[in-house]
Amino acid sequence: MFMKIKCLRLLPVVLVCLGFQWRTVAAGEPNGETDRAPNVVIFFIDDLGYTDLGCYGSTFHETPVIDQLARQSVRFNDFYSANPVCSPTRAALMTGKAPQRLGITQWLNQPNELHLPLEEVTIGEALSEAGYQTGYIGKWHLGDKDIHMPQFQGFDWVRCVNRGGSPGSYFYPYRRNGKKNKPNGIRFWDIPDLENGKKDDYLNDAMTDQALSFIKDNQKRPFFLCFAHYAVHTPIQAPEALVEKYKAKLKTSGNQIKDVIVERNGARTRPVQNNPTYAAMLENLDTNVGRVLQEIEDLSLGENTIIVFTSDNGGLSTLASRRSSGGPTSCLPLRAGKGWTYEGGIRIPTMVSWPGHLKPGESSVPGITMDLYPTILDLVGVALKPKQHLDGVSLVPVLTGKTTGELANRPLAWTYPHNHGSGHSPSNAIRMGKWKLIQLTDEKTKTEDRYELYNLQADIGEAKNLAIEHHDKTHQMAKRLSEWLEATQPEESSRD
Repeated sequence: MFMKIKCLRLLPVVLVCLGFQWRTVAAGEPNGETDRAPNVVIFFIDDLGYTDLGCYGSTFHETPVIDQLARQSVRFNDFYSANPVCSPTRAALMTGKAPQRLGITQWLNQPNELHLPLEEVTIGEALSEAGYQTGYIGKWHLGDKDIHMPQFQGFDWVRCVNRGGSPGSYFYPYRRNGKKNKPNGIRFWDIPDLENGKKDDYLNDAMTDQALSFIKDNQKRPFFLCFAHYAVHTPIQAPEALVEKYKAKLKTSGNQIKDVIVERNGARTRPVQNNPTYAAMLENLDTNVGRVLQEIEDLSLGENTIIVFTSDNGGLSTLASRRSSGGPTSCLPLRAGKGWTYEGGIRIPTMVSWPGHLKPGESSVPGITMDLYPTILDLVGVALKPKQHLDGVSLVPVLTGKTTGELANRPLAWTYPHNHGSGHSPSNAIRMGKWKLIQLTDEKTKTEDRYELYNLQADIGEAKNLAIEHHDKTHQMAKRLSEWLEATQPEESSRD
């Protein structure tokens, strides 16, 4: 059996970042009066749409803690997931590579032989090698065998990682229909490490308890925690008291559905945010993000902790069923949602906070999931690994207000060569500046209908196709897209 051996570098390392100097504190070394490397916490939210948060425009959902975090952060208005669905984007976060390089372009159904290649140097390994205590909690969805779990990909402390991509239930015992594990196996959707709960315990609360323990136990040394919430992925479940709050709010909000939006292929998009249970899930998530942030403050770690908040894809607003009114949320004014290469499927809320080091503000410089790996290394002063994070670039110039036109105008591209339960049919996409090209690759699509060109600056909802009107731009971008697809072909790798 192939086992990745983690290289531990316990010798002091001098780190330089943004004019500040510190050294890595080896695991277990007392902090004392010496400076130390900053901690890093990533909140990696599942299926969180661009407009799901108050700070990104929601008037129905209440997210006061995250909204306050946004005011204290560099908030990105044009940040994208690497893919319209979860597993590929998660692979991109861990590796800094476009997911198709890894052979992962679709969410990993179970059982599945696909997994994050073990030879990849994950961001967990990169920080572990620099002296960090590394922790992972929650959704992984990058392989379902023991050897494919986060503990073999650079994470020292791992909790609540199941074999699938969603929980069986958000309520204890976190299983489908309350059933116990099979006698000789583990159900894919069961959540481990939370066996000592009680009736009505809620998953977000229980996972946050685990995260607080990790932070408290590692407060004297630099730590990296990736907190990958299962919320707000299905099943849509929330504490009843919160659900009742939003049912009451709905009666006076005016958020009633009158007409659904019919997408191509007959898919249906929810036009308003008005699901009380989904809103309640979000408020509970918001509360638990606040519990982590408060713990960091209570331990006097606030100015030495970098917070990254992001999502794995757009919100679930569009479904293929012609009998539905769409998914549990709305991404408007963005078109469609999870599973689509339209903006609703790939534009995501993202913010980075580091009190005392990064000046809060907003940025319209486009970024993408792969950028987070080199950005974090750059922020904490660890040498970049350009041979690893091939498709990501450090956004530190953006975070420090020193951005260049080169970053603002670089091409970003996507491929999702699959049908999806949201109604999406295979497509590719590329953004260059204000322009966005979508290439429909379904064999049923007529040649003359293959390209859609949008001016995002004037048409964020991607309503007016300019492909024929701007033929030269369409041709130019199609050529760049083809070159990118060729350059990011799957790498040969061991999958033992």
